[in-house]
Amino acid sequence: MISKDYKQNKKQVLALYDEYVKVSEKNGKKLDASIREQAERIRNEIFNLMILGEAKSGKSTFINAYLGKEVVPMDVRQCTSAIIKIHRGNKFELVAKSAAGGKTTIKGYEEIRDFLKSHAAISDKYRNIPITTINNELLIKYKGKKIPTQIMSSFLEEEAKDNIFNMNIDEYNKLIREYVAENSANWGKLITEIDIIYPLPEEMQGITIIDSPGVGAGGNVGRIAEDYISHANAIIFVKSLSGQALESSSFMNFLRNNCTNRKKESLFLVLTGKSNLQGSEFASLREQAIEMYKNDIKPEKIICVDSKIQLFLNKCRELGTEEKIDEYFDKLDEAGDDFDPASKRWLKSKGDIAKFEDSMEELSNFNSVQATIEKFARVANYLQLIEFLENLEKECIRYKGIYSEALKVAEENVDDPVALEDRIHEKENEIDEVYTKITQGIMEIYKKYTDNINGEGVIINESQKKQEEYEEQLDNFRQLPESQITDTTFSSMKKMTLDAIDDTKDFRREMANRVIEDCNKKLIQYTDDPSKIPAEAYTPNFTETDFDSIDDDAREQTSGYDKVEHGLTFKSVERVPYHHLKEHVKLVANSIHKRLNEDIVPKMTDNVVNYVTKCRETYTEKLTDHKIELEAEYQKLLEDRDSNEKRRANVDELKEKVATVEMQLQGVTSLKEELRNYVGE
Repeated sequence: MISKDYKQNKKQVLALYDEYVKVSEKNGKKLDASIREQAERIRNEIFNLMILGEAKSGKSTFINAYLGKEVVPMDVRQCTSAIIKIHRGNKFELVAKSAAGGKTTIKGYEEIRDFLKSHAAISDKYRNIPITTINNELLIKYKGKKIPTQIMSSFLEEEAKDNIFNMNIDEYNKLIREYVAENSANWGKLITEIDIIYPLPEEMQGITIIDSPGVGAGGNVGRIAEDYISHANAIIFVKSLSGQALESSSFMNFLRNNCTNRKKESLFLVLTGKSNLQGSEFASLREQAIEMYKNDIKPEKIICVDSKIQLFLNKCRELGTEEKIDEYFDKLDEAGDDFDPASKRWLKSKGDIAKFEDSMEELSNFNSVQATIEKFARVANYLQLIEFLENLEKECIRYKGIYSEALKVAEENVDDPVALEDRIHEKENEIDEVYTKITQGIMEIYKKYTDNINGEGVIINESQKKQEEYEEQLDNFRQLPESQITDTTFSSMKKMTLDAIDDTKDFRREMANRVIEDCNKKLIQYTDDPSKIPAEAYTPNFTETDFDSIDDDAREQTSGYDKVEHGLTFKSVERVPYHHLKEHVKLVANSIHKRLNEDIVPKMTDNVVNYVTKCRETYTEKLTDHKIELEAEYQKLLEDRDSNEKRRANVDELKEKVATVEMQLQGVTSLKEELRNYVGE
């Protein structure tokens, strides 16, 4: 679970922010919208933990063991194409959404279990066919309409790889056709998403467990799950240590087809069934797993556990006393359900509950899962807190500069009206000079990045370089001899295209950062005499929220890139005869080349230009806010010159403001440095 220490530190961070808001309102200062939005995101934070796994990998058992409660009824077989989301609430409740948009609310354990059995579970007849893929790619996609013969034939040919139980292929295809025929008319009633609210422990507040349908042999997870994967904070892939090959094609294909390099950082592999293996056998399998997946997952993120042992331990903890635990094991023995690894440890403990718990925890190894996820989540959340404090720190420094400058002027002129009058005129000249230079500077930077007439624009030049890099990768595919072309070749080409899309996002951020860096350097050149005004008082605080706002605006003006994955390129590839592999590769490469040259790279360039344009607009907006603040201070000087007594009162008021903001700044900086210890910085 996420550490309580984080919650305490988060509370302290928000307390500093709330105090900052009070002081700002008292002083009549405008609260930066991006700071306010960032604070609300932290306050309402949700950590999404997605659980994936192969069929019969023990995913539901793992989830219940992890949560410490049987939230997902284990006597209900795997849900079809439904995503199950579990989060903390005051009572046990289920909300189910159907493919056609319907919604059903169920309350109570028995009622929920009955609903899952009758509406969302796979019948025994169809458990050996890829129901998730059939629902998503045929029933929901075609919405009850007749599926073209060619589409069905292509689907059956493609899904032959998911015949993981090695059924007779004719029987396998027959079951698929029968399932489609039975459910086509009722496609809209298929359950696609299930929300489960459960009174989990307090430390689960803010954490959402997302249980996805089983992953197919091709690594496919279904359209609905793909969106959840992209937004998951962490992903756990559950795989059984026994009964399945350690070298999993579904897991490797999931890595290749659904996990970009960036998403792999949040991926964990949990191997279940630890107690079924002898010590040397278990150690050997774990080393094999580390060696097998070392290029994709760090060793500390490959964890071996035993969910059933943990469930037994959770049940015994609920019973509480030696007598009740003895009675529980006796009943299991009488029913023939005795679980030998647990009962042996209970007998060996001789009624010592603490000793029994320690032994079971060591065997289940669930503490390792919790510790590893906690460490990952803690670092991610602490980095967010640190970033927020840095932005708050910048605001405090900016206001300190404003108040200090005003205090300096007030003290110098408290008994000298003539000098104050001169300073008023100087302030007028300073405002004109500062914003004339800044406005010109921003325009010069904008031209530097977007000037395409003379071929000197940074954006177009960098885009062309990337286009050349993509073309070089495509040439490598085109040059492959036919003997080296396999199914993996096309997966690699698809992944290369998806990574190119990720690259366009990084390119946009890189360009924006360079523009902002140039702008910040230009902004401090506001006067020929830097001693007159502290630079920090006029440096805009450009936050992550500002980036998000720019991103949203840019997306409205440009096309998205999601159609690359589902567009004509890869649909057409699937229809090319397999016996012309080299020509197949060339056609795909040419198609990708066309998309890169006519769609992806041009839109990337347009997107970045729009992004830079929005950066310029955002700076202009922020500078306008600065100008309003300066003019307010200027107006204050005009009002105060009529009364020396007012000026003295103003000095005291400004001293208090400076002292307050210094105290806030000290608190923010101190807490920021303290939080760095939690992430090892």
